[in-house]
Amino acid sequence: MKTILTAAALIVAATAGIASAQSNDAQLAALLNVNGAEFTTAELNNINEARRDGDVEKANYFLNHENRADASAGSHGKAQLAAQLGVNASDYTLAELVTVDSARRDNNIQNADYVLNGTSRTSVAPIATPYIGTGR
Repeated sequence: MKTILTAAALIVAATAGIASAQSNDAQLAALLNVNGAEFTTAELNNINEARRDGDVEKANYFLNHENRADASAGSHGKAQLAAQLGVNASDYTLAELVTVDSARRDNNIQNADYVLNGTSRTSVAPIATPYIGTGR
């Protein structure tokens, strides 16, 4: 009996969490004056951030669903981010570009330069394989 009640409680809690997330999305969509059914939570958050920052180009990128472009043609998002940062997309990984973008937004020029100048790619000597003795 306890198992059934516990399972039922978990289902109710999970359903409430989903409803809450959908409610938050609906509220954010209403705040942004867009149809919430057309956008994911991440897209709504990106649109909100872009509008807050006054970045019309970035907001339109998500509003026009350009972020959903054919991935087989290459990373359009990576190319766009690289263009916004003023660097060549082929010189950096997407993770590096995101790190630089985040660092610049936080005015952390030292961290951005760390990635841009290649310091973050410095190779590290491998760790030697430890000797496993007989246990004496």
